[in-house]
Amino acid sequence: MMRKLAITLIVVLTLAFSLPGLAVSPSVSNSSFHALITNMTISSKIPFSHDPALYSFQAYHVIPSYTNYVTNISPVVIDVATNLLFNDTGLRPYYLKTYIPPGNYSLEVMNVSIKEFNGTQYDRQAYIFANGVPIFWGSTQEINNSTAQVDVTMFENLLQGNVTFEPVIQNYYDAKVGITGLYEMNITLYLYPGYKPVGLPNEFIPLFVNFTPEGIDFNYSYIILNPKIPSVTQQISIPNGTYRMMSLIYEEGGGLDEFWYTNEPATRSIQIYYDNYLAGIVNPYETIYTGGIDLFYWKPLTSINTLSFHSPTIIDLTPMLALGSKANVTVDVTNRVQAYQLTGATAHDWDIAAVIMLWVNQSNPMISNKIITANNHFMDSGPIFVPSFSGEYYLEDGHYYINYESILYFKHGTEISHVIQSGTFLAKQTFNQIFQYGYMDESFLENAIESGMYNASLTIEGNYPITFTLDAIEVPITSPSVIPYNLSYEQNGTINLGLDYSMNCTY
Repeated sequence: MMRKLAITLIVVLTLAFSLPGLAVSPSVSNSSFHALITNMTISSKIPFSHDPALYSFQAYHVIPSYTNYVTNISPVVIDVATNLLFNDTGLRPYYLKTYIPPGNYSLEVMNVSIKEFNGTQYDRQAYIFANGVPIFWGSTQEINNSTAQVDVTMFENLLQGNVTFEPVIQNYYDAKVGITGLYEMNITLYLYPGYKPVGLPNEFIPLFVNFTPEGIDFNYSYIILNPKIPSVTQQISIPNGTYRMMSLIYEEGGGLDEFWYTNEPATRSIQIYYDNYLAGIVNPYETIYTGGIDLFYWKPLTSINTLSFHSPTIIDLTPMLALGSKANVTVDVTNRVQAYQLTGATAHDWDIAAVIMLWVNQSNPMISNKIITANNHFMDSGPIFVPSFSGEYYLEDGHYYINYESILYFKHGTEISHVIQSGTFLAKQTFNQIFQYGYMDESFLENAIESGMYNASLTIEGNYPITFTLDAIEVPITSPSVIPYNLSYEQNGTINLGLDYSMNCTY
């Protein structure tokens, strides 16, 4: 990704951070699964190689809530990839057929280490899919080597037997302009034998496979939305006997929306529709990539959520099972058309991958159902501009509320599912030709409760505040009528970036 800003990062971190499908207590009868991600802490008890050649580590690591229990057990180590070379690869993946031995594992951790060499390169997207399902989203850094890890216990029923991994680094090589950097990727799975977490999904439907407008069939979940392609819809079939359903969504702004929070309009909400019902909202995090911290210092410090995106959004869709066995799932991103109308540019891109996770018991089919509550409301004020003597003011705010409740009747039992989501967003800026000040905040809450044949809950709460200032001056040195021309450029800026995010799942 080309850098468009050179900024100084001041990180304000408050983390109460748990990820889906993580470490569990050994209790099978009543267990909750989550793992604590602690701020700026590296665990030396997990087999996480601290090779001095690895120049940068992600800001937080997976630390199980029952560390002493896990670290007394030797993990099963699976080498998925060794020194995979990514040259001018773009979106083309490797297809790595890997055998994962059967067994019960209490924790599954994937380590991803990336080496950069052979010259200049930019931080690039780094994805890993398993049988087309996204299980890792992150990025490289701009110099030397990096390593990151992610908990993949949620996918334990997917990661068994013969699995095809599809790693991708969107690398582009152009020696004419000095972009010659290459990447090598290593992927290792650490599987800890023990009590398998209860309440894990057992079937997966990757969304938007081979939906790229170029018609490239790479067989993994991936789309790019922009003003020309405002939304994408896919029909899915739900197997009978499905008693729980969730979607997991990764997102990333690109092109002119790589720093979307500095644009006008600045807000972006990713909307998920299920059979034309607004079923969920994804609040994107204001990721700042390694080159954005200080382009001229060239020290690849990683900001929050770079090397591994640890806040994919889970939306509980269980009440939607009452709509039938076939459904259309649509994804859209707000304010891209408005951005196109203001800039005249179509490169307000959003990269999205998603999977529908299902809990299925085919021996207990659904026989009837009933929707009790179906309410949704989304309001966006749209961009408001107010001219002033010193420049212009921009303001925008909005909110949403989603409430669904259903009763699902099965051959052997009944389930009641109730899901509520709510959130607010606010953006304001002051800007002129040489200076820009901006503030944006996103706050959101999801609360899902299921009761009956089984009892489960999902609570997600987050707040993403960001404040920035930027001033820049460009002075031509040679005639600007002759392209290319030389100029003197000076830029200063600061960003205060916050992350307050928690997730808790019980079953």
